[in-house]
Amino acid sequence: MDNETDNQLVVTLIAIGVVLTFAYSLVFAGQLLLWLYLVSVLLFFYLLWRFIRAHERIADALEDAE
Repeated sequence: MDNETDNQLVVTLIAIGVVLTFAYSLVFAGQLLLWLYLVSVLLFFYLLWRFIRAHERIADALEDAE
């Protein structure tokens, strides 16, 4: 898969995760605090993934420049 497809897949999975956790927090748990915690965890891992990808792109650009 190319970069565009990977990004779309990740964004789609995150959106599905957010909707599911929000529905769970309202319907089953009855608490928004749980939803905020779960979304925060998802957001952390998404940002970590973006950080790693950015470093990979920088390393590739530096290798190509040599």
